[in-house]
Amino acid sequence: MIEPNRKLANVCTPCGKLGADRVSHESGSGERMSRRERRKSETLRRIEEAGWTLFTTRGYEATSTREIADAADIAAGTLFNYFPEKRSLLIHLMQREIDAAASQAFDTMAHSTLEEELTYLFAALTQCYAKQRRLSRVFIKELLFTDGERRAKSAAWTFDLVKRIGALVRNAQQRGELDPSIEPMAAAQQVFSTHYFGLVTWLGGTIPSRSAQEEQFRASLRLLFRGLGRNAA
Repeated sequence: MIEPNRKLANVCTPCGKLGADRVSHESGSGERMSRRERRKSETLRRIEEAGWTLFTTRGYEATSTREIADAADIAAGTLFNYFPEKRSLLIHLMQREIDAAASQAFDTMAHSTLEEELTYLFAALTQCYAKQRRLSRVFIKELLFTDGERRAKSAAWTFDLVKRIGALVRNAQQRGELDPSIEPMAAAQQVFSTHYFGLVTWLGGTIPSRSAQEEQFRASLRLLFRGLGRNAA
């Protein structure tokens, strides 16, 4: 029923050789830029690997930025060029993990009812949080109280997921499951809020277990769909 996740390989088309000296010089500049970009990418990879290893083994609070820089074999100043604060790195790493889980879920999702699709999606996201529950608690706290540019980026990140949920809602409307007059994005925001409330209360310990959290989410979805259904009015 579930197809494996498929990854698309990046394909680069090499430029042909041109005879003009000016064009050759520009091509050489492009190659130098490419090398710089590769170095930046490699530095980022080392930071991500070092940060994730230290956060997941020692804990977020017990890990210093100096230790991350040392593990990544870079200067502390270089680390700050990529991530000015330790929490910025944590948010980046957790969002990367959650993005991967969401993409996997969307790619392998069996087309069914909206309730089943959303249950499948959010079970995958909850599983991602559950793998690093202590780190997830810190992530949620830091995400909620971030400010400035990071807040805007986090809001855009969340909105991207809400848009994908909105597409599922729109498809459900086309199948006749939901009232066609409902704005898909408004419904998607309600669905995400339902998930987020359950996630926060579970991570905080108010809900005793993950299974209880998932059952509460299903019950909340059913209640929500009663209001979104064709006969609600």
